[in-house]
Amino acid sequence: MEGLNIRLSDILTAEAIKVLIDFLSNLEKIAKSFSTSLDLLNTMRVGEARVQLAEVLKQEEKGKELRTRLEELIVSSRLEPSLKEDLLNFVIKADAIGDHIKEAARELTILPLLEIPAEIRNGILELSKLSITALQQLLAAAKKTIEGDNAKALEDIEKINRYEDMADRVDLANRGLLLTLSDRLKPVTVAILIHDLNKDLEDSVDACQVAGEYLKLIILTWLL
Repeated sequence: MEGLNIRLSDILTAEAIKVLIDFLSNLEKIAKSFSTSLDLLNTMRVGEARVQLAEVLKQEEKGKELRTRLEELIVSSRLEPSLKEDLLNFVIKADAIGDHIKEAARELTILPLLEIPAEIRNGILELSKLSITALQQLLAAAKKTIEGDNAKALEDIEKINRYEDMADRVDLANRGLLLTLSDRLKPVTVAILIHDLNKDLEDSVDACQVAGEYLKLIILTWLL
């Protein structure tokens, strides 16, 4: 695949590329704010963590505005209908990542993270890091696609698949801990919050993997 350098920016308008870059950059900000909030919570800086969690919600709302504008630009473009569909599917799935992280942020806002058993807390932190890493890998692949570095973008997408497999295993282990340590989770609403948080984080990695597959489809079908 060396030497192939058709860029996504060759087939989308300059405005669409700008909005796409803003959309991807906003997803990166969501990931960074969420990651920072976890680090702060884990060091008992709860007030600062809440500020970062609020920032996640704010950035996700901005992401919705960017997604709407991006979809408008894609739909109104003079592209093949099937290419439009592939691009829209990528945008929808990428946006879903932000949705899942937003829900995880809401759950973290009310979950007493430092009061739950260390085994469960460590599992949540591990899954959170996988979520952020998978998203960063997707963003790297998308940026390379814009620039025309398609071979490297495909390599990044394959890495996302490995992170998704790892997230599945961590998710299963975390759910097992909810059962084995259920007597240490009081009240029962804490267990429900942990379950929901775990699911949102795992779902965010799944969304990264699906978005990556749509990006791979765009590369193989339209850019090579």
